[in-house]
Amino acid sequence: MMAAYLSMNTRFISFLALCFAASSTTFADFEPFPPTPPGQPYSNEVAHQTLSNYSDLAWEMYSDSVREIIRFNMAIYAFRKDPGPESFEEAKRLWIQARKVYGKTEAFRFSETAIDELELEIFINAWPVDESYIDYTRSDPNSGIINHPEQYPKLNSVSIPKLNEAGGEANIATGWHAIEFLLWGQDFNADGPGERSWTDYTTAPNADRRMTYLVTITEVLRSHLVAIADSWSPFNYDGTPGEFFLRRPSRIIRTVLRGLSALAGREIASERLATALRSRSQEDEHSCFSDTTHNDLVSNMEGIESVLFGTFTSASGKVVIEEAGFYDLIATADSEIAENVKNQFHNAQKLISAIPTPFDQSIMAEEGGPERQAIQTAVAAVWEFVYTLSDAEEAMQLSAKGR
Repeated sequence: MMAAYLSMNTRFISFLALCFAASSTTFADFEPFPPTPPGQPYSNEVAHQTLSNYSDLAWEMYSDSVREIIRFNMAIYAFRKDPGPESFEEAKRLWIQARKVYGKTEAFRFSETAIDELELEIFINAWPVDESYIDYTRSDPNSGIINHPEQYPKLNSVSIPKLNEAGGEANIATGWHAIEFLLWGQDFNADGPGERSWTDYTTAPNADRRMTYLVTITEVLRSHLVAIADSWSPFNYDGTPGEFFLRRPSRIIRTVLRGLSALAGREIASERLATALRSRSQEDEHSCFSDTTHNDLVSNMEGIESVLFGTFTSASGKVVIEEAGFYDLIATADSEIAENVKNQFHNAQKLISAIPTPFDQSIMAEEGGPERQAIQTAVAAVWEFVYTLSDAEEAMQLSAKGR
């Protein structure tokens, strides 16, 4: 049960009850948990509890991310008011903290939820970044939007998002990684992250425009995260997260499980680990400027853990959720497969955490060395977890006709 939480999120109860009743054999007995229909391998009651908790988790996890991005935003304002090495380092510290909290929310991606349906992901977390699209680089001191006021005279919350991915997917103008580049700069440091100086915002060419750009895209990121959090809010009575909870429960369950598989397999194992391992390039590292890719990987796995096991603790420790998760739902269909899912996940999570840091040095290490072997082992473990989720979907007959 919840150790410290206000109440179950009741905003979706009527929607879920309607959906479950409609998917049952009769519509006459309208109950909060319609009896599990004959032939359905998983429990309707546990499914209802799991989906209700899923909405609680989304609301609290995105709210936690909003709280942290506000703290970071305030640090950027403090840096603008009093630029110096201390305020600059504090801004970077709070970017790292906010980024860790956001990383957990990626567990809601690829599941037909607000983050994808509002089409905000490309403004929030798109990568890799072509640094020269935003600001100067070592090879071109005059490159970027910031250094061309004649071409980009206005830098505000309307104009900058319009430049995001304009002319190419690598032309990232907003989001976590654009901010990261503006705080750390390119990383040419073998022993640490990029070493951008705070004087880039005071005495360097186009310092005022650089400060305006940094402040603006921080505000834009905050507004986008607020929009996603609001779509899950139990106090938002004007609608739901898109049409998410108006769909058949079986479809919701299937899309969530496939979303977890997509994040774990396609994103973490393939894009964020295997691709970087093959290329040995920092350009394929997720958070390459700050050398915090390891944090991303760990946070992503923590987010998956929350959805699987129905648990979450906020950064402050004031919100604790311990309710039904998708592991519990899978167990009602096949307890052995559920245990496999749990064991394979925890093994993958352990191996992800064991990847040596910094990540860029691990991918560039000697072939056959322990660093690269650690990544390869983690990749294999993540895929094993993905395969068990596929087994769970099959056991629950989520792809069966009419489900």
